[in-house]
Amino acid sequence: MYYQSDTGFMRGMLTPAVRFLLIANAAVFLCQMIIDPLGNGKFTYFLSLSRTGAENLRLWQFVTYMFLHGGLFHIFLNMLGLFFFGPETERAIGTRRFAVLYFACGILGGVGWLLFTFLNPAGYCIGASGAIFGILGAFAALFPNRPVTVLVFFVLPLTMKARTLAIAMAVFSLLASVGQPGNIAYSAHLAGGLAGYFYIALLHLPGTGGFVFPGVRQALNDLIWRWHRRKFKVMSESESLDMEDTEGPTEDEINEVLEKLSRYGMKGLSRRELDVLKRASRSGR
Repeated sequence: MYYQSDTGFMRGMLTPAVRFLLIANAAVFLCQMIIDPLGNGKFTYFLSLSRTGAENLRLWQFVTYMFLHGGLFHIFLNMLGLFFFGPETERAIGTRRFAVLYFACGILGGVGWLLFTFLNPAGYCIGASGAIFGILGAFAALFPNRPVTVLVFFVLPLTMKARTLAIAMAVFSLLASVGQPGNIAYSAHLAGGLAGYFYIALLHLPGTGGFVFPGVRQALNDLIWRWHRRKFKVMSESESLDMEDTEGPTEDEINEVLEKLSRYGMKGLSRRELDVLKRASRSGR
């Protein structure tokens, strides 16, 4: 059980994607509890992820398995994680990106489970744990120093930073995947958590900070920035007066645009900022 120290999520309603996912998981679990006893478990068999299903190209199982659960306690833990970590993550990256995060991490969690179960081809995987661990990984990337309290065995409170919690869960899942093969899909937890963290790291959202590395997009933007910067020359005041008719931009304007270019790339510049670059190039800066 998790408790987020910053109780910002309690000040408002649930975010749209989190609300939808809570309702959808509860609805599918209810159908599972009603239909499975009547159909001899065929509902779960048809929608759960399995090696046999993957080999027979039942690709829907990579999505539908996330909405199935093995019991009330299983869905309770997963939805608890979604409730605590989902809303703030969705507010930080937006509903569309959050939806991509959830389903991408769930799908990759399923792929990770398949890769780890080559010795047990008859098994099947159910549960939203891969997606939930993806949200936890994303939360740790967005708010690495946020204090989070974990209720160990629902009794003992243990407070740590979000990044520390994510690393601890990743290490535990890795060790458990290798040393404790069984009914719990630890490999899905690990794959989903890593996918969530790297998803946010590659987005490199402004103002989030705290990433271990800047990401591919930032590296490309830095190269573009260096290329443009070499074309610009800051002129002295006397030189500026001699070429006043060119109406070139000021040094502050150039630096401001180049800073934004470094962070967001050419697509992040407004029409005015593109005009600054154009005028700077014409004036020889």
